[in-house]
Amino acid sequence: MAGNNSQFSSEFLQLLMSNQMRIYAFILSLVRNYEDADDIMQDTANTMWQKYPDSQPINDFAAWSMKIAYYKILDHRKRQKTDSRIQFNSELFEKIVPIAQEIHSRQDSRTDRLKRCLQRLSEREFKLVDLRYYQNIKPKEISSLLDMSILNVYKSMARVHGHLLECMQRS
Repeated sequence: MAGNNSQFSSEFLQLLMSNQMRIYAFILSLVRNYEDADDIMQDTANTMWQKYPDSQPINDFAAWSMKIAYYKILDHRKRQKTDSRIQFNSELFEKIVPIAQEIHSRQDSRTDRLKRCLQRLSEREFKLVDLRYYQNIKPKEISSLLDMSILNVYKSMARVHGHLLECMQRS
């Protein structure tokens, strides 16, 4: 049983970490400030953690988590009704929710296409992308690491960007 809990914990944390920015962006698109979004995100993550073991299998973790976030946002709105600050009226809020969901769904699709395009890069091209964007290393440092001139780093990155753009447009 303990091994199973450990497996669920690890699996949940991996899914949460890979989807956290998407969930947070969804929440932030429907509430008025960062503090509220932070509180809702924390409450959402807590509820997801509690419900995760009983919700298996989950086919689309992001969609499942955004549904939970949606209900947390509704709870938040009910608590804020007594607040005199400006907030969306219910009719406008209900119109915005499907738009926000569609935007995030399209973003997920673009992210998946980009992942597939990244897999098609050569090992050297992917190394440049990894150094620049995943490790956040500046081009000057990349030139030293890969023993390339700074001009060649910029040219190579431009080619990689071109390959990725072409791949994204094809798919």
